[in-house]
Amino acid sequence: MKLNLRQIEVFNAVMLNKSITAAAARLGSSQPTLSREIRDIESRLGFELFLRFGKRLTPTEQAILLHEVVLRSFVGLDEISRAASAIRTHNAANFRIASIPAYAESIIPRVMQRLLKQRPAIHFSIHSHEEPSLRHEMTTQVFDLCLAENLLDRENASSETVVVGNMVCVLPQGHDLAAQPVLTPADFTGQPFIYFSQNDPYRHKLDAVFLEAGVTRSYIGETTTAASVCAMVAAGVGVSVINPLTAASHIGGPVVFRRLSVEVPYRVALWHPARSTRQAHLRRFIAGLHEAVAEMAAELDRHLVPMPAG
Repeated sequence: MKLNLRQIEVFNAVMLNKSITAAAARLGSSQPTLSREIRDIESRLGFELFLRFGKRLTPTEQAILLHEVVLRSFVGLDEISRAASAIRTHNAANFRIASIPAYAESIIPRVMQRLLKQRPAIHFSIHSHEEPSLRHEMTTQVFDLCLAENLLDRENASSETVVVGNMVCVLPQGHDLAAQPVLTPADFTGQPFIYFSQNDPYRHKLDAVFLEAGVTRSYIGETTTAASVCAMVAAGVGVSVINPLTAASHIGGPVVFRRLSVEVPYRVALWHPARSTRQAHLRRFIAGLHEAVAEMAAELDRHLVPMPAG
C-alpha cells in the first residue's frame, strides 16, 4: 500500500490541476501515462480517488482527505528546498512560527516589522490555526516558536507567559454604552452579545464573570477569532469583550473600546524547543514580542477613556 514519491507527485498534480491532461503537461508526461499511473495508485490504495465522467475527473471524499496529508508533506519538501537555497545564498533558514489567528493578525506582524528593520538574515513562515488544531500541528510538524492562549504540555520544551493586560469591551461607534468610560457586567444585561466558541478559554472566564454578577446577555452568535468579533460589532450585530492585542490593532476603525470593571487578565503563552538551532533568532523574536506588547498596551491605554478620579 506504500506509495513512492513519483505516485505522490502524480496524485498531487492531478488534484491541483483538476485535469489529467494539465497535470501531464506540468509533469512533462503524457495523458495516457498519467491515467495508467492513477489507476495503479488506486489499485495499490484499494479505493477510488476520482469519479470519471468522460474526460472530467471529480475527486472522491477519500481523495480530498488524502490530499490534505499530501499537501503537508509537500510543505515539508518546500522547506527543504528553501533551506538549501538559503544555505547556497548564505541566508538564514526559515523561522517557523505556529500561532492562533489572533496573534497572526495583531502582534506577530509588529514583531516581524521590528526585526526586519534590524535587517537580520531571517525568513518567516507563519502557520495560523485555532488552538485545538494548533496542538495537533505541534505534534506533526517542527516549529521554532508557538504562540497560544494556553501553555502546551510538551517534553523537551521551554515555555513562558507574557502578561498583556486586561480584556476590553468592544462596541460599535455611537453605541449608547460608549458614553461610559468603564462598563460593568450589569451594563450588558439584555445586550446582543457575540460569544467566542465554546472551547475558548477566555469565553469560560467571561462567562464566570457574568454568572457571578447574575447578568444574562442576549446570545446573538459566536465565532472563533477576535478579528471576526470586531467585524460583527462594526456591522452592528452586537457587542463583546475581546483581548487587548486585537483591540490595539483595531484602534481607529469602526469600533470603540471601553474598560471592563472586572479585571480579566490576558496572557500570551510561548512554547519553543529547549534545544533550538535558531536560538539567536528566537531570543530576538521574544525580545521584540515583549517590546511590541508594551507598545500595543500603551496605544490601547491612550485610546481608552481615563478612569474616573478617586
